[in-house]
Amino acid sequence: MNRQEAFRHLSGYWAEVGRAEKQPPLSGDRRVVVKVVNENLPTINKVLRGLGPDMRLIRASKVSHHLAAWPLVARALEILRTWDEMAAARQAVGVPVLPMTLLDPVISEVALPLWEAEKYRQAVNDAATNLNSYAQTRIGRHDISDKDLMGQALSDKEPEAGKARLRCPGSPNSETVRSQQEGARAFAIGTFQAIRNPAHHLPGDWNPVTAFHHLTALSQVAHWFRHWDVVEYSPPPPDYSVISAALEQYVKAQTQARPALTPPRE
Repeated sequence: MNRQEAFRHLSGYWAEVGRAEKQPPLSGDRRVVVKVVNENLPTINKVLRGLGPDMRLIRASKVSHHLAAWPLVARALEILRTWDEMAAARQAVGVPVLPMTLLDPVISEVALPLWEAEKYRQAVNDAATNLNSYAQTRIGRHDISDKDLMGQALSDKEPEAGKARLRCPGSPNSETVRSQQEGARAFAIGTFQAIRNPAHHLPGDWNPVTAFHHLTALSQVAHWFRHWDVVEYSPPPPDYSVISAALEQYVKAQTQARPALTPPRE
């Protein structure tokens, strides 16, 4: 993908959405701009689809729908900005590099100070602890942590009362989406078992090579919790047929218990 072209398409799309918003509702000018925006949407979705497997596509036809798609556009623009930083770093050193600042902030903001102090193991441990806290907050589960949290959050089971789930964007009927969901669950559980636990329990400062591999794995899990969908439990609607039958029984019982009316004596 040509990232400059992708940036131009995304920026142009959002500028047109902003122009449409400024036009008077129901005006001919707004309809003209919205028509242009809608015609460009297939190109925008092609850009989004090309950026990553879990990028949501924009489904919109009205100005309000396009405005609601800003988080998707913002994420795509952030990816392109990060891509530019990676390219600049590669040009500076002559080989591909991944600066730690490009890891998810949940990981990098905690790990960087410890990394600079050469406390590599502690950087991994504290980053994992911060990820655990972020994941708990994201799905509203402070009763579980670490491996159990990952397993329940990414489970393919339906949400339950007090047990929200994290879902890969896209149709649940898609084999690719189901595969990502299953793989993310196994990866996240394994990350806490194989990375967080040793960093928490073993001694030493370790080395930057091992620690960096571990931090990138933690960053991937943080990425899922940041960008995937949180699905809450929705209680089923009441069964009105049961309520109606109960009400009918109640009325019938009340009628049978009521004393019969007799005409007054003369």
